[in-house]
Parts: sequence; C-alpha cells; structure tokens
Amino acid sequence: MAVGWARGLRLRAALVGYLARRLAPPIAAVVAYIALATLVVRWDEARGGVALPSLSASAYGVFTQLFFECTEGYPPTTVARVVFWLTPVVGGFLVAEGLFKVGASLFDIATRREVWLSIVTSQLRGHVVVCGLGHVGYRVVEELRSLGVDVVGIEQEEKGGFVDLVRAMDVPVFIGDARRDDLLEKAGVARAQAVVCATADDLANLEVALDSKRMNAHVRVVLRMFDQRLAGKIGGAIAVDASFSTSALAAPLIAMQATHEGVHAAYRLGEAIRVTVDVPVGAKAAGITIAALEDRWPCRVVGRRADGAGGAFGVVRAGDTLQARDVLVVDADASDAARLRREIGA
Repeated sequence: MAVGWARGLRLRAALVGYLARRLAPPIAAVVAYIALATLVVRWDEARGGVALPSLSASAYGVFTQLFFECTEGYPPTTVARVVFWLTPVVGGFLVAEGLFKVGASLFDIATRREVWLSIVTSQLRGHVVVCGLGHVGYRVVEELRSLGVDVVGIEQEEKGGFVDLVRAMDVPVFIGDARRDDLLEKAGVARAQAVVCATADDLANLEVALDSKRMNAHVRVVLRMFDQRLAGKIGGAIAVDASFSTSALAAPLIAMQATHEGVHAAYRLGEAIRVTVDVPVGAKAAGITIAALEDRWPCRVVGRRADGAGGAFGVVRAGDTLQARDVLVVDADASDAARLRREIGA
C-alpha cells in the first residue's frame, strides 16, 4: 500500500515537472519581454521629459497590457506608443504558444497517451519489457502481473495482438517496431531486469535481444525462437539467458494429456519428461505420510486436496497423513506417473 502511494506521488511530481518544462520557454519569453519593454518605455519617456513612475509600476503596466488589460494611459512618446501597440500582439502569440504546448499534451488523445506512457515508464525500475503482445506475450504479461511484477509492453500495431487487454491491466504499451533503439529506450530497457522477446519473427527477436544487451549488459534476455536448433547455437554464441519455443514447450504437455488423466504440466529435464499430475488416494495408501510416500517413490508432492473436498489445493507438509479420497498433485517422472497412480490410487 505504501509502495503504491509513493509511486502515485512520484507520478504526480513527474507530471508537474513535465508541465513545468513545457511551459518554461513561453514563461521565460514573457519575463524577458516584460523586462525589455519596460526598459525601452522608461528610456523613451525619460528622454521625452515624461515623469516616470516606479520601475515596478512600469513593469506592471507592461504586464497587464501583455494580457489585454491595459492600466496605463496612451504614452506621449513615439517609441513607447510602438511598444503600446506591439505588446498585446506579442502577448497573444506567447499565450497561444503556451496553450498549444500544454493543450496538445492534455487534449489530444494520442499525444496525451504518449506523454503519460513516458511519465509512467520513467518511474519504473527493475521491470520486465515484453516485446510482442500476441498469444504468448499476452500470457507472459498476465503471469508477470499476477506475480506483482511491473511490465512494459511493445507491439507492432495499435490493433495487433492483445493491446487493449494488456492496457486494461494498467500496463503501459508502446506501439512500434521493437527493433528501434528509441522505442527500447522509451520502454526503459536500461533500467529493466528482463526483456522477453516474444514476437513471431525469429530474426526480430534476435535483433531485440542484441540491442537490449547493448543498452543494458545486466538485463536478463528470454528469447522466443521457432527454430530450436538455431536457438541452441545462438544461446552459446551470445549472452542470451534463455530461449524457448512454444511448440517445444507444448509438445510434452499435449502428449502426456493425451495418455494420462489429470495432467497439469509437463516439461523436459535433460532427456526425461516430468509431469505434474493429480493422483487420487485409495484405501490401500491411507495412513501413510507424505514423507513416506516420497521416500518410496522418486516424486515430490506439491499439493493436496483433503478427503475429496472441492476447492483449491492446500499446502502439504512432510508429516501429513494421507486419507482415502484425498487428491494429491505430484511432480514425478513421466514413466513413473501411471505406476504411481496404480500403487496409491483409488
């Protein structure tokens, strides 16, 4: 809660700073004109023998006239009269310029979004940049947000991928080619903890990975590659921390779900395939502890739903005793999964 409050305060301060920077040139121009016009009017009136008011009164007269509220009478000298007529024109120009600069940021939707993206992203540190918001990129953003990790997205097209859904998660999204250095800089790659290259183009992903490492040697790069043979060679040649293929990741899971019931996940560990699978507990296994089960079988119990009750799986402890109709979630070698279910299953 305190972190969110502090971030909100920083965002407001950054917005005020941005507006101040945008308004600084026209404000400086107003101050410079008032000073110059005041000196010119006083010089011209002094040489014409006119009694001069105080310097502050002269400056105030120019100031009010600059903003179309004349408080001084028509001057008797020529140069002062020129300044009298010129001042409202200059004031109109300076006011219009200031309103245009701020108004473009506040009232134009595209400009306002770009400004807000820049301000929000500038406050992030240790975030993850996800390049490519297709099916894979969107799921990655979902998982990162569920873990409480700050994310910045980059997508090629405004209407491409899952841009609207990602924005609905309060994730800033930059539109453009992730291979552009300026876009990676805006996304804060130099301050990020990781970059996920998840576009559908192997070469684009590789280029983004190289550019990210160039901008931030310590950033962790996860690279999506359709060609896993190429991914293995690249991983050994450049500083890519991890590479993945969605088809290679999905293949073990699909194969195990086709041949086993209750499979949650499947992954390769070396040459072996391991699965995370539901194992219902039968009467013959009732009374043994989690520790005894793990000693008997090369597996790890990662979840338990007691006595067939519905709802979420709870935390398991080594000393917990199994009851008939419990459902365990077990991580085991795929070759042991079927035998394990036969041994302790209902």
